[in-house]
Amino acid sequence: MKIAVIALTKNGIELAGRIGRDLDADLYLKNDFIEKVILNGDLFMIHPFTVDFHGMIKKIFHTYDALIFIMACGIAVRSIAPYLKDKQSDPAVVVVDELGRFAISLLSGHIGGANRLAGRVAALMGGIPIITTATDINGMIAFDELAADNDCAIENIGDLKYISSELVNGGKVSFFSDYRTAGVLPHNIEAAVSGQLCKLAVAVTNSTKAPIDADRILYLRPRNLIIGIGCKKGKTRQDIEEAVMEFMKKNSKSMLSVKCVASISIKAKERGILDFCSEKNISFKTFSVEKIKTVEHRFPSSDFVKKITGVGCVSEACAVLAGMHGEQRSEAERPAGMHGEQWSKAERPAGMHGEQWSKAERPAGSNPKLICPKTVYNGITLALAEEEKVFSL
Repeated sequence: MKIAVIALTKNGIELAGRIGRDLDADLYLKNDFIEKVILNGDLFMIHPFTVDFHGMIKKIFHTYDALIFIMACGIAVRSIAPYLKDKQSDPAVVVVDELGRFAISLLSGHIGGANRLAGRVAALMGGIPIITTATDINGMIAFDELAADNDCAIENIGDLKYISSELVNGGKVSFFSDYRTAGVLPHNIEAAVSGQLCKLAVAVTNSTKAPIDADRILYLRPRNLIIGIGCKKGKTRQDIEEAVMEFMKKNSKSMLSVKCVASISIKAKERGILDFCSEKNISFKTFSVEKIKTVEHRFPSSDFVKKITGVGCVSEACAVLAGMHGEQRSEAERPAGMHGEQWSKAERPAGMHGEQWSKAERPAGSNPKLICPKTVYNGITLALAEEEKVFSL
């Protein structure tokens, strides 16, 4: 989590130093007191400001995952009010008094993580976290927080309020998941029964045709789908988008569940694919011929494709490879100085050795299976793989 701490007074800046050190946060401090923080010997990313406090907030508000204001709540509220968008994109905001007695979760308590951040800040100060979200204070499940914890997108955020209201007012909600669930459903969450109409339900699925019937359904879309793609050179963003949308519709899958697009390395700079992924905010991963050869025997082979690319299968092989955590990233994604398919020791995810995960080390979600074989749309070949998913309550 990328965090900024903003302080205006001498006492506030001293507290900002403590918080910044423990949370590895950037500090935005009023210039009058900047010398004191430097003399303390702590090393921070420090951004001094003078009079344009509101201009500074405008600049940083949507560049951080969380903002901690050490000042009065009123000042914080007025400074952020013009830049609020919605609960799915606004950062977490926590307000702390300059003596460190209270840490108030002000904005984006669940999805943004402000409730938990307020708890962390209060713990390191020896203060009290102030949490006001109804589900939390009543000990109820907060499905927006669960969505964030389980890397799920919320398709219809407007229906969340009906689910939460039903729970905090003593009602029950039905629950459906296409995936294994870790944890026990609380007494007010009932497993949905196929074919049985219910009032309110929550569905964890990447399918647009979930077998559940309710007056209102809150859809949580796990990001566990990978689109493998191959195409003729020169296909435009619009060409790619039309093919992908038709493919996903045909297979009854939600675009919100797509975590990445994958292809062969010769397509790493294919403008149509890059533009499509950029517009949809989806990562693009590519694989070398050598890497694809390790799995291509599992899929139908094309002599024509092999003559052009060196392998007989692109879309299906790449879709599966992208979920195996040993992938080569595209030139745009690869960290400076990284070459080929290898992660450096510093870049390699914790527990990963070489390019392979052992069975014990493999995290949930890293055992992909092909669920939609390759389909051709006007010179664009698409396939779809799905990662394992465990939904944790």
